[in-house]
Amino acid sequence: MTKPETEQYRTDIVERLARIESTLEAVHKEATDTKLEIQMQNGRVRALENKMSAIQGVGSVLSIIFGGFIAYLFKGE
Repeated sequence: MTKPETEQYRTDIVERLARIESTLEAVHKEATDTKLEIQMQNGRVRALENKMSAIQGVGSVLSIIFGGFIAYLFKGE
């Protein structure tokens, strides 16, 4: 290779590396944003799961009380 060809090849490689670096930075930024978004969603899901557990607990207690009352009524006969 002659010196001008070598310089052209070197310039081309440097440009390619710069494009790859900018692409990697964009991907890294997007991954970081996605990670933060997932953490927010996990927080919301956790809160909803806690509320659903509370509702299930109240439902369980009410069903036990209602079942006990029905059993008491049938035992009285």
